[in-house]
Formats: sequence, structure tokens, C-alpha cells
Amino acid sequence: MTTGASRQTPVALGPDSLAWKHAGDNLQLLMAGTTLLLQVSHPVVGAGVGDHSVFKNDPWGRLQRTTEWGLRLLYGGQEGSPQAGQALRDMHRNTKGTDDKGRRYFALDPEAYAWVHLTTYYAMVISQRLFGERAFSREEETQLYQEWLQQGRVLGIRDQDMPQDVTSFWLYLHDMVEQRLESTDTARYLLDVSLRQVKKPPQLSGVPDWLWNALYRQLGKGATLNTYATMPDGLRRKLGVPWDARLARRFARKRAFIRRALPLVPAKIRYLPPAYLAVKGRLDELRPVRPTANFLP
Repeated sequence: MTTGASRQTPVALGPDSLAWKHAGDNLQLLMAGTTLLLQVSHPVVGAGVGDHSVFKNDPWGRLQRTTEWGLRLLYGGQEGSPQAGQALRDMHRNTKGTDDKGRRYFALDPEAYAWVHLTTYYAMVISQRLFGERAFSREEETQLYQEWLQQGRVLGIRDQDMPQDVTSFWLYLHDMVEQRLESTDTARYLLDVSLRQVKKPPQLSGVPDWLWNALYRQLGKGATLNTYATMPDGLRRKLGVPWDARLARRFARKRAFIRRALPLVPAKIRYLPPAYLAVKGRLDELRPVRPTANFLP
């Protein structure tokens, strides 16, 4: 956003950006647990999600709506993306309350709002570094971060609330983990419940409960290992997450398998549709993802 008497619409990212490709890379699903834990371990975010979100009662619906919102925010074009960013702020404007320690919170708290956005940069970089064909080069990390700053402006985040270069970002991340994050009730719920047991998605209503529970137990074990492995050391300590040589060896084997298998995954499966078209160079088929009245979580 610009300063001064007039406020100009922030420039949305386009198909020539690294963000269009990598924010739409489903490889990041391997780090979904870590990204969520980083976010809800912030006391403001944890309290707001715990008090106002439907993620416990409707986890799959919440996931679908969040994905739809993310698509419109990034791929909505110069008209749709800023509209989606403003709609998100409007939705959170009345999300406020008092946490279990008696501290008042507000969803649009500048620090917390910026933190949620910037944790997704961490997810993009670390998922590519650990699971991708190759890690980002220094130049790519720098370019992607500058693009993610611009995406933050589309969200309505002020420059003063975001580190302005990639070196400052990694220092900021360390300081936030060490000084601001906590073992919130919402973080504990995600670790102790959501990674191990969750309701069946409506699309699988015909699957017997015993079969779904058995399947999710296995999926949950894999998600838990990924989460333990990819979170910063400081967050592991705060949440009491175990990490030892045995777990590290298990993760190393899993990581090696994923990296070998990744080239076999069709691009249409690996990438969300707008990212797929950008990756394949089929820009003539790209259309802005238009915002609708009911896209918000």
C-alpha cells in the first residue's frame, strides 16, 4: 500500500512470478502441519482460531474454503486479488476476544496478521529444499521473497510490519519463534488430535468408520513425522516435540523416497490448476480467479 493522502490498489502478482508456480505446488502439503503450528502458536492467532474457527467441527469444509480463498487471492488478477485481500480483512475486522491468560486479542493485529502470511514463505522454501528436485538458489529465494512482500501488500499488510529482505526474514523468523510463539491450546489440539484423528470427509461418507480410522492413523503417522522434522528447533522445544536420531533416520528415508518419486508425479496432480498452466507455459489459457460472495472461510 502507498502512503499519503491517496491509497492506490496494490499490484497483484502475475504468471511471470515465481510465486504463481511455487505457491500452487502441492508439495507444500507435506508441511501443512508445520505451517499451521507456526501460525497458531502465535498467541493472537491461536486464540482467534480457537474461539472463532470451525476447524474442529468442519475440518474438510474449512480446508476447502481456505484453498478457494488462497486461489482467488493469488491468482485473481489485478481486479480479483486486491478485492479478495480486502474481503479477508473485512471478515476478520470483528474477530476479537480475550485469551485464556486474560490478554485481549484482535485478528487484524499487525504482527499476527503479517506472521500468518510470512509463514507460508517458510513453507515454500523449506518444502522445496527438503522434498523438491533442488533447493532454490539464493537469487530465487530473494526474488520469491520480494514477490511475497508484494503479495503481503495485496493482503493489506504494511511494509513496516514485514522484514524487507530475505536475510532479515530469517532473523525475524528466529526471533518470532524464540520470543513470541507459545504452546497455545490450539497448537496442542493440532498436535495431539488433528494429526492423529479427524472426521471423514463428506465425499467418503460410504467408507466404514473402522477403515477410515485405520487409514487416517497411517496418514497421521506420516504427517506427524513430517511436522516434527520440518518445524524450527525452537518450536519443537516449546511444544515438547520429540526429535532424536531414530526419527531423523526415518525422515531421511522418507525424504529420499519422495525425491525419487517426485518426477513420476504428473504436473496436473502436483500443481493447482493456475500454477500448472503457468508452469507449462500455457499462459493463453489462464483466466483470473474471480472472487465470489461466499468464498471466505
